[in-house]
Amino acid sequence: IIILSRLRGVDPHIVHLVSEIYRGITMYIVTEKGKTDPINICAGVRQGDPMSPLLFSLALDPFLCKLEAEGKGFHHGGFKVTAMASADNLVLLSDSWDSMSCNITILEIFCELTGLQTHREK
Repeated sequence: IIILSRLRGVDPHIVHLVSEIYRGITMYIVTEKGKTDPINICAGVRQGDPMSPLLFSLALDPFLCKLEAEGKGFHHGGFKVTAMASADNLVLLSDSWDSMSCNITILEIFCELTGLQTHREK
C-alpha cells in the first residue's frame, strides 16, 4: 500500500504518516491460559480503522485498471462495466461465462502478485 501510494502521487507526508501508523502493529490471542506473546501483523489493514476502506481501495486500484483495460464486461449505456467495488467488497460482472472466466483469470493473477485473497462464497 505504501509503494502504491507513492506511485499514485500521494503526498509524501501522508505516505509517511500511514507508514508510521502501521509500523509495529501487534496483536495477541487470549486463551484460557492467558494471553499469547505479541504477534506481529505485517499485512492487511486494521479492522474497523476508518482509513482501511481508503487504503484497500488504493491497493485494489491497479486490479480495477487492468480489468478495465483487458477484462470483459457487459455494455450498458455505451460503457463497459467489468466490476463493482465498495469498501472491501468486489463483484465481477460479465455477459457470458467466457467473459467471466477472463475476468477471474485477471483477478487470480493479481492475487498471486499481491498476496490478496478472495472469499468466493461471499
